[in-house]
Amino acid sequence: MTIKLIRDHGQHYRPRMACLQKLEAMVLEMQSGVKSSEQKLNITSIPHVITGDAAIWDIKFGIFFLPFLEARTMGTMLVAYGFIYPLQDHKRLILKPDGSLYRFQTPYFWPAQKWKVDDTDYAIYLAKRNIRKKGSLDVYEQENYNKLHKWLNYKWDFIVMQAKEQYRAGKERNKADRVVFDCQERAFWIVHRPPPRTHSAMDYGVDRLIDPNVEEVKGERARVMILACDVWKMLDLVTHYHNIHSAVTRLLKRGYHIFCTISTICTLITFNILLFFQKSSVHLI
Repeated sequence: MTIKLIRDHGQHYRPRMACLQKLEAMVLEMQSGVKSSEQKLNITSIPHVITGDAAIWDIKFGIFFLPFLEARTMGTMLVAYGFIYPLQDHKRLILKPDGSLYRFQTPYFWPAQKWKVDDTDYAIYLAKRNIRKKGSLDVYEQENYNKLHKWLNYKWDFIVMQAKEQYRAGKERNKADRVVFDCQERAFWIVHRPPPRTHSAMDYGVDRLIDPNVEEVKGERARVMILACDVWKMLDLVTHYHNIHSAVTRLLKRGYHIFCTISTICTLITFNILLFFQKSSVHLI
């Protein structure tokens, strides 16, 4: 059992990813056209930083001469595939049309490299991050760390040794280079091991149901929305009737309780089953 049982974001089996080479050529052209500068992130000066509006402006006028919305969508695609990464809101892989700070990803971490994303590499990254942050990982990272510790227990000593060695090597760099590399590595793993229930350009099928532009919901309503999202994905596996999806969306937007929503879903499923048998009986006659 591996942590990527459902989501394998490696490129070794994705022949449809021919678009990555086109995006790579686009990024190479943008790197010489978008104005970059040195910006302070917390207390560290980061070189070659671009803003979201500058990137969209270059796509709109410097490359394709696209309308604004299409240029923004193209920029968001570059962020979602990991060619550009945000320096501030690093979990939100969209290109904001404002002064938000971004950087071009180093070619080593481009998805076009097609190197296999392995659980051992992810475990080393989490172990190194755990050492650097002194145990204060994000919630989903801590869960993944615990699972990997259990599943890869037979070689955990090797993983910790590699993490400590990489951590010591990183401390020998100057602070700016160390921060830049940490941002690059974190951006790579957010694309290939995204937080749960978030959008990823590498997703297939029902994993693509999450809209990254929806505002974050917190508290009790967040738990209801998470449970409803799981129910919605389960339904998509067994039915293709769009009226169920639209009904769930309307009910949740109006703030209905999850149990009321589930009962409505069951009613709709029953109705569609009866309708299916009714149509089948008509054909048989």
